[in-house]
Amino acid sequence: MMSMLKKSRPSPAMVVAVIALIAALAGTAYAAQTINGGAIKKQTIGGGKLKKDTLTGFQINNNKLGTVPFAKVSTHTFWAVVNNPGGAGNATLARASGPNITVTEGGGAVNVVFPFNVSICANVAARNNAGTPVPKEGYAQTNISPANTNAIEVRTRGKDGGPEDADFHLIVICP
Repeated sequence: MMSMLKKSRPSPAMVVAVIALIAALAGTAYAAQTINGGAIKKQTIGGGKLKKDTLTGFQINNNKLGTVPFAKVSTHTFWAVVNNPGGAGNATLARASGPNITVTEGGGAVNVVFPFNVSICANVAARNNAGTPVPKEGYAQTNISPANTNAIEVRTRGKDGGPEDADFHLIVICP
């Protein structure tokens, strides 16, 4: 009888294994119930540990990103809408595709200055305005600024071809 009882007892290794299994399952169950998004302290999880596509614009503060370099795409498009009422030196930027685009006026032209070299880019301008009124007749000419490879020089003309200050839109497409 004693030999039969001895055979049915678990070995010490089996007892340790069962205890370890119970502890592991209990710990996992406890963690699953107590650890959630509210229990995680801010800035304790690195970006490399996040699953792909789990962050949205709500969680990302765009003001803290800084300037993002160009993506690896074939072309980059930039634009500017310029108010240029009659008179010298009063051209202003109504809006633009980037925060570092500026305008200066002088010598009968408005220079739209970009934060990079635009001398290898294609560019085109047209008379238009920042609002909804129909623009006056005429056209706009563009040229790379001879004094600054970061600038496109825009000259606006009336319908007769003579120089005339006017609002315009500019688009620049770079490789």
